[in-house]
Amino acid sequence: MNHSVVKKDNVFLRPAKATDYPLIETWLHKEYIKKWYGEPEEWMEEMRNDSGAFGWLNHYIVMYESVPIGFCQYYDCAKTPEGFEWAKEPQGTFAIDYLIGEEQFLKKGIGSVIIQNLCQLIRTQENPVQFVADPVPENTDSIKLLEKNGFVLDKITGLYKKSSKE
Repeated sequence: MNHSVVKKDNVFLRPAKATDYPLIETWLHKEYIKKWYGEPEEWMEEMRNDSGAFGWLNHYIVMYESVPIGFCQYYDCAKTPEGFEWAKEPQGTFAIDYLIGEEQFLKKGIGSVIIQNLCQLIRTQENPVQFVADPVPENTDSIKLLEKNGFVLDKITGLYKKSSKE
């Protein structure tokens, strides 16, 4: 497969399965991901959901043609535990997380496709009022990507927000 030219129409999301967990865990251990995502085992515990406490998370694999290249998730902020930045956001607020795990797909515009596809997926499956993302302030690549896709920093909460109507 020639990765020098990425056809953005060939990027799509599919629900994550247990058989994807080893690959996702490999991605979470990559230094360029781990520095923003923290401990891989915490993410894997949420994904496996052995405790049943994380049923509110919706996990997807980012595919390029037939190849898994990344991971993303969304969740209804109203269903999360107390104490997060989005606790006072309106009903219908959905948070997104995303990563590209295969380095050869970085810096090719796929991040924008992931955000657009994920927001569209949420629109079809939920009743969103707004989307939020909470990147680490030093993660300038993610922040630029969010801003490029219409997210705006709320200086009070520190969240990047976008109306679902946009």
